[in-house]
Amino acid sequence: MTPKTLTDALPIVAAAYGRKFGIPVRVGGTQALTDGGVIVIPAIGTDPTARTLAWGYLAHEAAHVRYTDFALPRAHTPLERFIQGVIEDIRIEGELIAVYPGTLRTLDAVVAALVADGSLSAVCETEHPSDILGNGFLALARHRYRKQEALASHAKEADRVMRAVFQPRFLHRLQGLMSEIPRLASTAASIDLARRIVGLIDEESQEPPPPAPPQPTPPSDADGDTDSDTGSGTGERGDDAEQDDAGDGRSDKGASAGDGGEDRDEEDEADQDGRHADAGTTDPGSTTGGNDARRALQQVLSATDADLPEDLFASVARVLNGRNRDPATLLPAAEAYAGDPRSGRMTLDRVKGQSAKLAARLQGLIESRTLERSRAGRRGRALSPSHLHRAGVGDPRVFRVWEQAIAPNTALHLLVDLSSSMSAGRDAIALDAAAALALALEPVKGVSRAVTAFPSLQGHDDKVTRILTHGERVATRVGAFVQRGRGDTPMTGALWFAAADLLARRETRKVIITLTDGQPDDVRSAAELIERAGAAGIEMIGVGIAVDVGRLFPIAVRIDAVADLKTALFGIAEQLLLS
Repeated sequence: MTPKTLTDALPIVAAAYGRKFGIPVRVGGTQALTDGGVIVIPAIGTDPTARTLAWGYLAHEAAHVRYTDFALPRAHTPLERFIQGVIEDIRIEGELIAVYPGTLRTLDAVVAALVADGSLSAVCETEHPSDILGNGFLALARHRYRKQEALASHAKEADRVMRAVFQPRFLHRLQGLMSEIPRLASTAASIDLARRIVGLIDEESQEPPPPAPPQPTPPSDADGDTDSDTGSGTGERGDDAEQDDAGDGRSDKGASAGDGGEDRDEEDEADQDGRHADAGTTDPGSTTGGNDARRALQQVLSATDADLPEDLFASVARVLNGRNRDPATLLPAAEAYAGDPRSGRMTLDRVKGQSAKLAARLQGLIESRTLERSRAGRRGRALSPSHLHRAGVGDPRVFRVWEQAIAPNTALHLLVDLSSSMSAGRDAIALDAAAALALALEPVKGVSRAVTAFPSLQGHDDKVTRILTHGERVATRVGAFVQRGRGDTPMTGALWFAAADLLARRETRKVIITLTDGQPDDVRSAAELIERAGAAGIEMIGVGIAVDVGRLFPIAVRIDAVADLKTALFGIAEQLLLS
């Protein structure tokens, strides 16, 4: 196996996305989803298209978690929810791309993949009006305001079909509202725009008001003539006004033609298209086409969720769910845990003495290794008296060469099994040992350490409990070292979590130490992962408490008394840092 078999694995890449966006990511189960805090994708295997969709899904949902205000109330009608979703999707993706430009390609690849496999198809006039408006709105908005070129032909066809079905005047007004999308700065603004668009649809679906009644004829005088002053004045001004109106009409047409020839950006171009289309169209209120358009819009307003197109990334999630290959949890999310600081301080007091002794010993041994030392070499400024005899046998290595040994450059992740079998005191002793080791390594230059417990606090395998992260001081996290045994032994997920953590570290040496008193829930998957991690350069060490873990771990230590755990860990640390 090569390192790439691990570094390119779905859980490792997914964890990298989570670190990049600052959002927990879990891989496993059968459903792609997010609860507003953790993003979940199923284990989809190695299919390239599924992975493209997975990375886009992660980026998109991360954008929602970062930029969408989930506390605001959702829209009341299916149509408004759909339009709001499209608008907010474009807004939050734009926000994410501004901070992480590389996500532009990731997100656009999703749309390109959906277009390529036919999941996103262009609208046609024979579809239900709700499909025409929904898919048309999505294509126009994403092409014009997210600049997604994969939707260019879809947007062009949507423009044509929507003009035919809903009339140019409506599309022109709709596009005028849509031009606000690039300037939206919040979820509340997206909600407001969606409401105004639905208001426009409702307005355009209504019967036009009746024409104004004709004005009454002015009273005439006894001779049958109208008032001479008013009549003659009105007549003269009327003739002039008709001439002026004709002139104004010609001027307007000329201006319109001139405007049509000017260079405009995409938003103005949409408005210009609407004006040109309106110029040759009779008032829809007095035509059969206008009646049909109103009925179509009325159907759109009454559409149910089932009538409207599926949310774009809901369809991505559905595809990912269908590609699920392994229902077992692969990468758990990390849950925060403050614990009991008061009890934690008692733990700290218990382990301080032994930790200080180990820290002093390790520091002394490391410093002795990093001091300058001499060796025999072929060249140098001074001879080495103890190696002069080599000259008699033709060995040129008789010069004294001074060199400095390299200090440790190690990242260590300690996994603590807190399954139910660790109850009755084993859990406390194991956590004491972990705290003691973490405290002893804290002052050692060149060593970074993290501590994680599994399963979750509720005994679930989809989460691990974060105790200590790299760079944190034990004194600030002592409360998290006070926990109790629970649940089963989901070791595979914990190993994935620790491997993903270490592969993101810059230290050249990476080590996972697993403390356990039993077999993992899934021995096969745990053994496979341990082998893959070893091939990727991660040293895998197992410490079995009254159990032999030599069949799982290439380096295994067995202790029969849990009281010996601390001593065993200290011995492992010495060997690691001095070998």
